[in-house]
Amino acid sequence: MIYFCRAHCISSKDKEITTYIVFDENTEPILTEEILRENNQFREFMLDYKPKIVYIDYSVYYTDEQLDAATYSEVFESVISNASTFYSQGEMQLENQSKAVKKRKKETGKIVALCSAIAVLFACGGGYGGYKIFQFLNSRPVLVQEPSTKNEGGMIIPIQAQEESKSKQITISIDRSYLSIPTEDLELKGTMVDGKAAITLPEFDKTDFFTHVAGYTWGFTSDPNGKKIQYYGGKTYNFSENKKLYRVLVKYGGGSGTKEDPYLIDYYDQLELIAEEKARGYFKQTDNISFPEYSNHTPINTVNELKNDPDSEYFEYDGNGFIIDGLTSPLFGTVSGATIKNVNIRNAHIIKDKYQDYGTILCNAINYQYKANDSTYRTGETLIRHCSVSHSSITIGDLAESEIVTEAIEPTTVAEVIPPDLIEYDENGKVIEPDKEKNESKPEVKPTKVADGYSIGGISGNGGQVEDCYVEDFDVDVSLDEYILNVGGISGKPANVLNCVVYNYSTTGNIFNAGGIVGSASGSRMYDAHGDELPDYYGGNIQGCLVRQAELKSELVAGGIAAVGSSNAENAMISNCYAIDLKFTVGEYDSRNKLIQEGITGGILGMDNDLRYGHIISNTVSDNKVYVIGTKDKSNYDDTVRQAPDYAYYQENILSVINSPTINPENPKEIFTGSFKFSSPNVFGDGDEKSLSYPETVEDLFEKGNMEDNENE
Repeated sequence: MIYFCRAHCISSKDKEITTYIVFDENTEPILTEEILRENNQFREFMLDYKPKIVYIDYSVYYTDEQLDAATYSEVFESVISNASTFYSQGEMQLENQSKAVKKRKKETGKIVALCSAIAVLFACGGGYGGYKIFQFLNSRPVLVQEPSTKNEGGMIIPIQAQEESKSKQITISIDRSYLSIPTEDLELKGTMVDGKAAITLPEFDKTDFFTHVAGYTWGFTSDPNGKKIQYYGGKTYNFSENKKLYRVLVKYGGGSGTKEDPYLIDYYDQLELIAEEKARGYFKQTDNISFPEYSNHTPINTVNELKNDPDSEYFEYDGNGFIIDGLTSPLFGTVSGATIKNVNIRNAHIIKDKYQDYGTILCNAINYQYKANDSTYRTGETLIRHCSVSHSSITIGDLAESEIVTEAIEPTTVAEVIPPDLIEYDENGKVIEPDKEKNESKPEVKPTKVADGYSIGGISGNGGQVEDCYVEDFDVDVSLDEYILNVGGISGKPANVLNCVVYNYSTTGNIFNAGGIVGSASGSRMYDAHGDELPDYYGGNIQGCLVRQAELKSELVAGGIAAVGSSNAENAMISNCYAIDLKFTVGEYDSRNKLIQEGITGGILGMDNDLRYGHIISNTVSDNKVYVIGTKDKSNYDDTVRQAPDYAYYQENILSVINSPTINPENPKEIFTGSFKFSSPNVFGDGDEKSLSYPETVEDLFEKGNMEDNENE
C-alpha cells in the first residue's frame, strides 16, 4: 500500500501550484512542514515568487499503484480519480523561511526554528485504527468532507446533495450510451428556485488517456445530432425544465473561427493543433494554460497564402489577458498580416542550438507586397499589442546532449506564397493543388534569409509592430560560433515599437548589437511573392518606451533604447523615451577576458548603421554618465532631449519632457504624445519613497509580470 498527498499551495501573492508527495513506507502519512519544504517543486515555487505566507490545503490517499517522486501529475490525478482511496485532509500555513529567520534573528540575536505547522492535521480510517484527530493551538479539528465528485468514463461527475425538501426538482439526463457499462443515463437533479434550478454539469477529464482527444473538447448538446457545444462541462447552468443532453466533440474549445464566434482555446494541446493545421481565423484564449514538463511546443506558423478573399486568410490570436506558462519554444514562428494581442507569457525557457531569429511570442513577421490583377496587394504588418513576457529566457548555443530540446522550429526562411491570379479553383470553390509529379506548379525558388544576421527579442525576433507591451526578468544568452546580430528587450529588429516597458533584462554571449528596447531601429522591409526582400524600408519608430535595470553585454555596440539606428525610411523617430539603471559591457575580449577592442555605448542610441537616413531623437531623457548617441553620424537629437542623473528620473518634472507632443516632420498632422504617469511605489517604484513614471497603457500588465514588492529582500 502506498500513501501519497496532493497539496494545493496558494501564496500571499495569489500565485499557486499543486504538488504531489509520496510518503516513505516507514513514515506515518501526515504532511508536515519539513516534508513539504523538501519537495523540489515547492522549493522552486518559494524561490520564484518569494511569498511572505503560503496557504496549503491537502488530501492524503492510499493506492496499490506504483508511484514515486518522478511520476507525472497527470498520473497522480488519474490514480486519485480511479484507483485510490481517500484517507485524510488538512490545512497548513507557512511563512517564507528566509524572511522569518531574518526577523527572529534581529529580535532575539539567534536563529530559531520555524514551528512545524500552523494548522490542524487529521487522519481517519485506513490501517491506523479508526478515527484520529491531531490538534494545534486552539484544538479545533478539521472536519473530514466527503468527496464532492467521482470519475466515470472520463467525466468528473459532481455528487448531488440529498434534498429533503419537497420543492419541485428539475432532472438533467446525460446520455451515456457510448459506454458499455453502464448504459443508463446519468441523472442530475436540482431544486427549483424562482422557476429555475442551478445544476453543475460534469467536467471532462483532459488527463484521461482513453477519452481525451488532443486539441479537441467534449461538451454537451440537447440535439442528438448536434455539432456545437451548447453546454460546457464543469459549468453551472439554470434549467427551467427537464432536459436530456448528449456528448459532442468539437475542435479546440469550441467556436467557429469567425470574428463574432472565435475558436476558443483553453488547453495546451489546442495550441499544438493550431500549429499542426497552420490555422487561419480568429482565436480567443479562455483560461490560463500551463505546458506540462514533458511537452515540447511547436511554434505556430500561419503565413497568408494570398488567395482571392484576403479576409478568409486573416489570423488573430487574443490571449484575453490569460497566462501561458512553461513554453520551451516560441509561441509563434512565422506569421504574416496577423494580430496577436493580450498574450501573457510566464516562465518560458527557450533553449535551442539552431542559428535563426527568435522571440518569446513571435520569431518572424512577414509583410508581403506584390502586383496581381493590375493592382498592388499587401498583407499588412503584423500587430503585437498589449502582451507581456516575464521570468523567461532565450538560450542559443551548442548544448550538452542532455540539455538539447528536440527541435520543433523549421529553419527561418521566408515562404513563397501564391498570388490569387495563379490559384485555380474547382467547381465547389476549393483550391486545386498543383500536381507536383507533373511539375505544373511554379518553379521552386530557393527561400532567402529574413535578414543579414539574425535577431532575438523578448516579444518578437524580426518584424512586427509592437504596442503597449511589457517585458520583465528576461535574459538572452548566445554561445553559438556565429554571432546574433541584433538583440532587444522588446524586439531584435521590429517595424515599430510604441509604449513598451523593459524591466530587469540582460544579454550575454556572442551578440553584436544589444539594445534595451530594440537591437536595430532600422525598421522592416516587405517581401515579394517569392520571399525575396523588396528594397525599401518602412517604420523604424521607437516611441513612448522605457528601460529600467538593463545589463547589456555585446561585442560591437549597445544602447539604452536602441543599439543601432538609421534607416532607409525617411524621418524615423526615437521619441518620448527614457532609460535608467544601465550597465554596459561592450567590446571584444580575449580568452583571458582581457579587452582587445572597446565597443560603443549610448544612453539612447549606440550608433548608426550604413542605411540612408538617421533617426530624429526628441523628448527623451538620457543618462548623464554616457553620450545620448554613442557615435553620431546621421542620427541627431534636438534641444528637447535632456541628460540627467539618476535622482532626476524620480522627479515629476520628467513628465514635461517625455509626455510632450512629438510631431512627425514627414506628416505634421501625425503627433505622438507620451502617456507616462507616476504611481505608488508598489506599482513601479524603488523603495517606499520613490516612484518612476511608466506608460499608462501597460499598468495592468505589471501584475501579470509579477511586479509585486518583495519586502525585506
